[in-house]
Amino acid sequence: MHRRYSTLAIAIAIAAGGTITPPAAAQQMEETSMALPALTIGFAPTYIADAKGFWTKRNLKVSLHDIVGIGSMNAVLAGSIDFSNSSGPTIIRANIRGQKVLGVGSTLDGLPFELIVRRDFAQAAGVTEKSPLDKRMAALKGKKISITSVNTIPHVYLRYLLQKGGLNPERDVTVVSMPPEAGIASLKGGTTDGYIQGPPWPMIAMRQADGVRLATAIRGDLPEMTPFAFNIVVTRPEVCVKRPGVCQKLLDGYLEGMLFMHEHPEESIAILAKKMPKIDPAVLEESFDLTLKWTPKTTRMNMKGLENSQELMIVGGMIKAGEKLAGFDAIVTNKFTK
Repeated sequence: MHRRYSTLAIAIAIAAGGTITPPAAAQQMEETSMALPALTIGFAPTYIADAKGFWTKRNLKVSLHDIVGIGSMNAVLAGSIDFSNSSGPTIIRANIRGQKVLGVGSTLDGLPFELIVRRDFAQAAGVTEKSPLDKRMAALKGKKISITSVNTIPHVYLRYLLQKGGLNPERDVTVVSMPPEAGIASLKGGTTDGYIQGPPWPMIAMRQADGVRLATAIRGDLPEMTPFAFNIVVTRPEVCVKRPGVCQKLLDGYLEGMLFMHEHPEESIAILAKKMPKIDPAVLEESFDLTLKWTPKTTRMNMKGLENSQELMIVGGMIKAGEKLAGFDAIVTNKFTK
């Protein structure tokens, strides 16, 4: 409800030669759009900032759009969406290909994917999560692993892991693409041997398909990949030139959401439970705790995380060594971060 200025207040202001400035709530609401490539705990800062009104209180209306996978980035490039949540490798590859996008803030500094395999396979191979990583990966020779889609970060992550076991990623393992739920069903039914996804899906696979965790970067298997620029707020460069206020409000809202996660974990989990009502509460809590560990208390871009992202891309065959960027100043900015 709009407040009315009193006649006396207006008269005094006019007599003094001043002007009336409407309160923040009465100022014009700016609008923007955000694409999310999947429903995952990794995007918790977005869900929480939206649910808690951290953008609307800054007079910014952010419409959220679920656009699967690389489609989120493509929507930004096409100009139909202003922002997306995308990974460091996605941003690096886009710029290498001449698709100019700009990272304006970071919300997750860890590589969250985990490799879950069938328990009977792990037992027959004599490997556990505590076995040497090279032995665990060598056991995958001749096996079938499901991912969401080819040439994505999970696929690159798998290629990187397989090389740890001395395997050829293109010849020694069969890779199939399917949605997370189908991947779990396939693992449970025995038509695939392994499954790679980020929280909460690995935890669900372990419970529903009696899976065994065989590799996990976010729990310490790949220290050389820590930190990792996994989730970055990305836009077209001209968006923040033309509308710097929108970019600032967006990043300020993200920071408040990230800090809220650290300061109010129980309420944060409750918000996520409404967003993902079918997820088992125990799974949701475990996924949140794991994600929170790698949720920074700043939106500043982590350059080391970008370096590690690019190294994973090279080893994992996403880009060639000769395409490597010498630096990242042209593709990310900390102008709006805190």
